[in-house]
Amino acid sequence: MAPRKPDERKLRAELTAVCRRLQARDLIGAGEGNVSARLGRDRFLVTPSGVSKAALRPGDLLVVDAAGKRLSGKGRPTSELGMHLCAYAARPDALALVHAHPITAVAFTVAGLPPPNDLLPEASVVLGPVAVAPFATPGTPEVAASLAPLLASHDVLLLERHGALALGATPGQACDRLETLERVARVALLARLLGRCEPLGAEAVAKVIAAATRAGLR
Repeated sequence: MAPRKPDERKLRAELTAVCRRLQARDLIGAGEGNVSARLGRDRFLVTPSGVSKAALRPGDLLVVDAAGKRLSGKGRPTSELGMHLCAYAARPDALALVHAHPITAVAFTVAGLPPPNDLLPEASVVLGPVAVAPFATPGTPEVAASLAPLLASHDVLLLERHGALALGATPGQACDRLETLERVARVALLARLLGRCEPLGAEAVAKVIAAATRAGLR
């Protein structure tokens, strides 16, 4: 049986809702960020370049093919289109992507600190292991090249001094992961300021993952 074709109208509404949510949560500002969703094997909905994402309407989104060619819509696709297409090619299971600039999480990469992978249960359950891609010039093929070795085994990736990318089965799930990343990073920052930032411990992490698996959360 052929896979069910996504509802484009619904996806457009979901993507623009995610854009507003990113702005409201201070995960993007000005014209930052970009989101996308898979319309089919070789067709994708993407945000346009250089506009405030919070002001986007469903009809403002563009449709592109796997080569990045614009099939419909006005304006230019996001300048990070190459990153999105690279991720979709590496992860056929990914149906939506969200790229944002979470301030605290990005600050960890500026400070040269590892991502807070093992501090809280939600880090293990919602995020999984967070990878850090080395710095790459935004809007260039360097970004996709820096992410390529990491995409197969990570749903959430930090881009050094740039932002973060989350993959998901829906735009909402990808956004949940970005929001959780920033919240965990904030806890890590506050814990460091208070004097201690101890990991949860491998045994505790394993128990958290097992419990979440039994509950159908992973």
